[in-house]
Parts: sequence; C-alpha cells; structure tokens
Amino acid sequence: MREAKSFCRTCIAQCGLVLTIDEERIVSVRADRDHPVSNGYACFKGLQAPDTHYGPGRLLHSLKKMPDGSFQTIPVEQAFDEIAEKLSTIRATNGAEAIGLFRGTGLFHNSTGLGIQAGFLGALGTPSLFTTLSIDQSAKGIAACRMGSWQAGRDNLEDSDVVLVVGSNPLISHSAAGFLVSDPIKRLKKELARGLKLIVIDPRKSELANFATIHLQPYPGEDAAIAAGLLRIILTEGWHDQAFCESHVSGLDALREAVMPFTPERVAAQAGISAADLRATAELFALQSRRGGVNTGTGPNMAPRSNLSEHLIQCIEVVCGRFKRPGDRVTNADPLGIQQDYFAEVVPPFAPWDLSPPSRIRGVGNLFGEKLTGTLAEEILTPGPGQIRAMIVDGANIANSVPGKADIVAALKSLELLVVIDPGLTPTAQLADYVIAPKLQFERDDLPLTLGINLHMDSWVQYTPAIVPPPAGSEVVDDWYIFWSIAKRMGLALNYGETLLDMETPPTTNALLAIGMQHAALSFDELVERPGHIAVDPVPPRIVQPARSGNNARLRVNPEGVLDELSDVAREMALGEMPAFDFRLQSRRMRDVNGSIGMQAPSIRHRNPRNPLHMHPIDMARLGLEPATPVEVVSADGRIRAVVQPDDSLRERVVSMSHNWGSLEEDPEDWTMVGSSTNALISPTNNYEALNAMPRMSAIPVNVARLAAN
Repeated sequence: MREAKSFCRTCIAQCGLVLTIDEERIVSVRADRDHPVSNGYACFKGLQAPDTHYGPGRLLHSLKKMPDGSFQTIPVEQAFDEIAEKLSTIRATNGAEAIGLFRGTGLFHNSTGLGIQAGFLGALGTPSLFTTLSIDQSAKGIAACRMGSWQAGRDNLEDSDVVLVVGSNPLISHSAAGFLVSDPIKRLKKELARGLKLIVIDPRKSELANFATIHLQPYPGEDAAIAAGLLRIILTEGWHDQAFCESHVSGLDALREAVMPFTPERVAAQAGISAADLRATAELFALQSRRGGVNTGTGPNMAPRSNLSEHLIQCIEVVCGRFKRPGDRVTNADPLGIQQDYFAEVVPPFAPWDLSPPSRIRGVGNLFGEKLTGTLAEEILTPGPGQIRAMIVDGANIANSVPGKADIVAALKSLELLVVIDPGLTPTAQLADYVIAPKLQFERDDLPLTLGINLHMDSWVQYTPAIVPPPAGSEVVDDWYIFWSIAKRMGLALNYGETLLDMETPPTTNALLAIGMQHAALSFDELVERPGHIAVDPVPPRIVQPARSGNNARLRVNPEGVLDELSDVAREMALGEMPAFDFRLQSRRMRDVNGSIGMQAPSIRHRNPRNPLHMHPIDMARLGLEPATPVEVVSADGRIRAVVQPDDSLRERVVSMSHNWGSLEEDPEDWTMVGSSTNALISPTNNYEALNAMPRMSAIPVNVARLAAN
C-alpha cells in the first residue's frame, strides 16, 4: 500500500487529491487537506477514480467497426495504420478542409493532448476545428470583442463590496472562471462574513442563491430585459461611475436612450419579478457599493439573445467602472502563460469573425480560429467544396451534446470516417469506425488546464506524474501519441508549440510538458523539483500600472447592431403576445457529472440513473402528476420523455433538466435507464445567434403532459 498526491482533471477546479494505491491499483481517493488552493475540498465526481479507471464500462483496447455493425478489438498501431491511410485518401481527394476535429471537455483537461492538436491541424492544413466552447458561453467572447475589455481585469473578490451573479451556480458547476472555482463554499462564506453582498439572478433558488442578499427569480430567457432595466435605473439615477465613463467609455448616451423603454414596471411584468426588487438590486450594486463586478454562466449564455444579454450584463460592470485601477493587485496571473504586466487601460474592440471568409453554412463567421459547432451537422451534410467527410472526436460525446440531435446523428452516420477517442462506448463512439481507448487522468503526466488566462482566483501550478500504470493487459495510449502516430504515418511534420517534433522517435509526455512551459513563470524542471511538484504564487502579485502613453481606446457600449436588437426586445415586450407553451425549460448542471464526464462510473450512475425533469410541486399538482410520473416534454422542434421530480427551488411555470444524457437513437424504451437528450428539443437553425451560430439551448418553450400508457 502506498499513497500519492495528484490533482483532479474532471473540471476546472482541479482539486488536490490523495490516492491510496494497492499493487498499482487505485483503491480509494480523498481530498488533500494540505493542498494550498483546494484546502481539502473535492466533490463526489472527483473521488470516483477507482470506478472510472477499473469499472466495467471502461474500454481497455481500441475497437474497429465491422461490416455487420459490431465492434472488434484492434491493435492500436494497426488502427493508426488504417486511419492514416483513410485520412490521406480523403485529404488527397477532397482537400484538407474535408477533415474535421472536435475537441471536447475531456480533452481540454489533458494538457499534452490539447497542446498537440494545433500542430496536427496545421500540418494537415485544415481549418475545420470545432469545440464545445462555441455552444457553451461563447457570448462572453462576442461581448468582449465588440465592446473591448479592461486589460487589468475586474475587481478581486476579496476587495469587492458586492458581486452580481447571473445564471451561474459555481457551488455545483465549479466552472465560473476566476470566481469561486476551488474550495467555493468556504471561500464564499469567508467573504460574506467579511461583509460581501451577493446578488443572484436565477430562475431557480440555487445553492448559490441560498446565500444571496438579493435573489431575483425571473422566468428563463429574460436576461436582456432585466439587464436593460438595471442599466436604465443606474443611468437615470446617475449612479454610474461618471469619471470612469468620461475617460474610458463611448456610446453612453446612445445606451441610455436605448434602455429607456425598460422601466422597472415593464421589466417586472415581462420577467415575472418585483419592480421594487429590481430597483433594490440596482441600488445595492451601483449606489451602495464601490467595488465588485459581474459573473455570468450558462443561464444567459444558452438562452435566446445570448449575445445581447451578455453585452448588456457586461455594460452594468462597465458603466459602474468595476475594474482594477492603478495600484491594485493582480493576484491570479497565469503561471503557464506568457508573462505580462497589467495596465489600467482598454483593450480596443475588434471583430475576429471578420478575419476569415464567411462560412458556406448560413454565412456565419469563424470564432477565435474555430468553426462553429452550431453548424457542424450542416458542414457534414451539405454537399460542395469544404464538405466535411472525416471527423476525429476527442473527449466529447457530440451525439448527445450538439443541438439538433437527429441532425447530428444523421451527419455522423454519413461520414466516410469517424474516429472517436474516448474511454467508454458513448452514443458517439457507437457510431465510430474506430474507437481509440486513451489513458485516464491518473495514468498520465500532466499540468493544470490553461486557456491563455488563469481560470482560478489564485496563481498556482502543479505537476502530476502518472500515479498508476494502465490496467494489466490493456492497450491504452496518451491522446498526444494518437495524433503524433497518425501524423507520422501521413508523412506530416508536426509542431508542438514552437518546436518541431522528431517524427521518427516519439517524445515523452514530460518532454512535451517542458516545451509547453517555455514561456511560463518557471521552467518545467523547476516545477518538478518543488516540494509536492506545486508552486503557489510563482508569479508574485503584480501591481496595476497607469495606462500607457498613447492608449486612447474606449469601451464601446453601443457596437453596431446591439442597440437595434435591444429595440426589437422592447417592441416584443410592448406586444405582449400570449405564449404558445406552458413552461420554459431551463438547462441545469448536475453535481456529480461534468457534461457527460463521469456517466460511465457505476457509483455516479447509481446516484444519477437518469436526468429527471424538475418541476415545482404546484405545477405537478395542477397537471395531476406524482413524483416519478413518466411525462412527455414537447417543444416546437422535438419531443423527449422523462420522469418528473418535484423541486420547490424552481419558480412556477419553469422546468429544468440536465443536458448530455440519452441513448443514441432516443429509443422509447431506453430513456428510463439512460435519460433523454434535451438537444432533441432544439433546432440549431430555427433560433440562433448570427455571429456565433449559438442555438437556443435553454429557456426553451415546452409543454409537459403525462405519458400515455402503451
């Protein structure tokens, strides 16, 4: 028996763990009480390593689909031979753009697997990269680009008087980047005891809302109207930071005029909240407090008009000037990124979607070098130059996670080649021609996730070596090795970052990690030599400097098209049309899974056998439904089945359900065992954002009825 310390790579919290190992197998996992960032906190999903590593659902060998549709094991090197040959043929016949790559949440938490993919795509010469980012919270990027951003960042939580949280529940998701990620409950309680005021806007009285000073509980999908109402109160009362706006903001008068129709009374009637509570929210945030910003989540970012909502919510932060100023501390500089100084100045607006030609699908753009996942099915099914004919899917279950389930399943079935890298036979893997079985997190050397910004409230980095070998007799491989091996067979020269790799002898994982840390605050060797392989504050707190000479950029609160869209919202409010559906379906995070990660573990599935439809008991009584009653959920674009679960944390006329569940074909007999995919209720082409093709994935109008007996 031995113990080893590592950290979890199930979500961005990356909590410290202690693993107990017997004969090179993990037998138990507990939170590391000595970890300087997570401080002994870890959630249930992060403690299930024995189940995920050794459970019956894990693939230990790669698979090849046979002509009859069955799978047979295949030696992994033979699989690489065959995959490389097929990719070479498709590339030669149809061009490099015909080969696509989908990067999912599971891959984002694998530093070398993530790191090698840019080189692989570049060597192939294909621009066809898709990720989960464009169907998660891409509106944040859209807003930051159209408005500009503050180079020094928003106020630190520990320096804040107030925080406004819209549609986010970090106590469950652990995914609010830069806000309550690690050890969230104790950190929140500490700040509240200090005097922090918390405002939560959420249709559910969530775990976070239980701590709120003010909780607005609106109907889902009304975020734009609520934000406009708050801005109207703040600007008409003169509660904004006038000096900051005069120096750093443009378009304020146009914004003030555009929000005038959004009186507290009209917003309250539209959103189902109290006008007095709306005013109290504006007063607490803008008048009674001087420091503290805004945090948003999937609530506004998956609802209709997500780009407008996110822009207006960020405008609240902008007009109140809730950013670091000269002399403030930056305490969470990214130790793995390029080191920089911080200045109290604006990063000017820009339009990255204009840097590439419009897509052949709906004329949408390209977002930060990615094609848009909302168009993926069309990219595969639409004939013509650029049609995707082969896909490699790494760390994602896109058959369940991409909106428009019937279309994406049909698209995946139509491919000439589908390669899925996944430890389980997910619905997506069931469609694959080849399934490559990868190593799991405690079988590989690794570093924490970084996306060029620090996702934490602290500056820290930790190296973990592989803690245990893969199960005896298995043939699992590192994700990076898959791409290196295919590239070698295709005769491609592969870069990892700025380094050209030897294509005859594979590198080690540690060699790749060292390359990836070339611009970090400390070298890979220095990190490995630290006690516990961990460095806290490798970047000492930086002091924000005054704006650099010649920087006259301003935050633009009235970018082209935004205020016109807001006028459309005002007109719709004035019409007051009767809804055609009785409920709005809100997307919901589950405590024990991250997307679809964790669904293969028996211990997690025992606690979560399916994704129920949560409904207020009053609504259940009105419809004559008992707990666990089978129901049918119907939207304008599809229907699914579920069982009802009472939930008085919801408001009436709102139901909620987690996504990423369900079987491949949504078989009527399967849903009781594996849940249902809410993406079957969504059309990616009927209600989507123009710039990022983000579909309406939450606040979906639905009806609910008892499922008729067969």
